[in-house]
Amino acid sequence: MQKEFKITPSIMTCDVLAMRTEIKKLIKAGITHIHFDLMDGHFVNNLGLSIENLISIKKEFPELVIDAHCMINNLEKLIEQICIADYITFHLDSQQSLTTKELIEKIKTSGCKVGLGIDLATNLDQLDDLLSEVDLLTIMSIKPGFAGQEFEEKTWTTIKKIKQKIAKQNLKIKLQIDGGVRWSNINDLIAMKLDFIVVGSLLFKSSDYQKTLNEIYKN
Repeated sequence: MQKEFKITPSIMTCDVLAMRTEIKKLIKAGITHIHFDLMDGHFVNNLGLSIENLISIKKEFPELVIDAHCMINNLEKLIEQICIADYITFHLDSQQSLTTKELIEKIKTSGCKVGLGIDLATNLDQLDDLLSEVDLLTIMSIKPGFAGQEFEEKTWTTIKKIKQKIAKQNLKIKLQIDGGVRWSNINDLIAMKLDFIVVGSLLFKSSDYQKTLNEIYKN
């Protein structure tokens, strides 16, 4: 039976020294989408994977749908390089030289779908005039920038409020949760009828990706 949601592994949390092998294992296990974290050390106090990594992965595995999750200020300078991805997601609370709508338009012009990152402290009223312009909303359930954090409980309220806003405008926007996904909360997240669930250690610390994914999808 076709599941209504997809697991999107966060490639930053795999064995990066064996990234090619890891991706082949994911594809063999049925993964079609991956989550690719890019950071600039400014919007978040960390550095993620490189744009060169992104380009290499897409060229070698063109069948993979890649969401380039950009925790980056002044993203417009990099869109031309990042647009090899399928989605470009940027954070509403990041600092950009373009207005949010101008940046959305620039991403669309590049040929990518547009995602917005929603942080725990984001004022959700900002979304009202933007929802009709985007394809994906990534709801952060941790502070962006570092893996291994615990899921923030206020995220449940955020998910409900965003779903209400989307329904009010009668839109079809993909919803993704990112951060702190564990066995203890994944069933509840599935019940929220999200489109994408980003996983890191839950999958990559397992010895058998196929078995782990089967366990998730049987719920």
